[in-house]
Amino acid sequence: MIKLIKGELSKLAKRRMTWILVVVMVVYFAIILFATYGVVSSPPERMSPQIIDQIRSSLQFPGAFETIFSTARTILTLLVIILVASSIGNEYGWGSIRQILSRRGIRYQFVVSKLVSLIFYALIGLVLALITGFVLILIIASMLGPVTWDFLTAGYIGEMAETFGWTLFTLLPYIALTAFFAFLGRSAIAGIGGGLGFYFIEAILVTIFNQSGGWLAEIPAYLIGPNIDALVPASLFTQGPFGSSGDLPSVLHASIALAIYCVVLISASLVMFEKRDIVLQ
Repeated sequence: MIKLIKGELSKLAKRRMTWILVVVMVVYFAIILFATYGVVSSPPERMSPQIIDQIRSSLQFPGAFETIFSTARTILTLLVIILVASSIGNEYGWGSIRQILSRRGIRYQFVVSKLVSLIFYALIGLVLALITGFVLILIIASMLGPVTWDFLTAGYIGEMAETFGWTLFTLLPYIALTAFFAFLGRSAIAGIGGGLGFYFIEAILVTIFNQSGGWLAEIPAYLIGPNIDALVPASLFTQGPFGSSGDLPSVLHASIALAIYCVVLISASLVMFEKRDIVLQ
């Protein structure tokens, strides 16, 4: 198992796709943060002073950390979907599935090694995203005024560590979801289409359900997006593609719901991959 995981980590590091996604992440951060700074430096005439102050606070410490985590969560969700789908789907396209299974013999080890390596790279991606966001915010905050670090107490650092953990945790359901679609469709296109399709369609449905009454308004509490929002709230200008309103689940409810999604989707992938004929891979 350890050798398989090391092999998967090495393959991901050598693939051009991985480094392209890193560049996309950096560019996304730069566009979002400097565009937000543009709004503060040259605000629209109709924008109220309260909104401007709120946006300014999101670009200055300590409030900027919420912006960094929120932006990281948004872009990493999309990039993780692409990375997971390509990592699994390309094995089918290249025909390496047959070689791996015939040599190793135990199918679940292949699935687990894939997921472990992808989670590890999601962790690295989150660290890189936070470093990127911090450097860019530091530049912007310096342009807005003097930067002070009085807020960096032990308690605040603990809160940031907790937010880091929740942010990483919220990426796991999309890793499991995309892996399931990639194994189901046996291609990168199936994984990307399933993962991104679910992400955007769910956002639309959540908006619709939150505007409805009765039992429809209860459905978002059991979907992935709203439970992620309950753990790592989206900040101004970095919300999902369509935004959402309505009451969010509790932290306990959200963590349990997302954990169930991960267990069910990973189990389904393992069972499906175990039962398929190698010839049909």
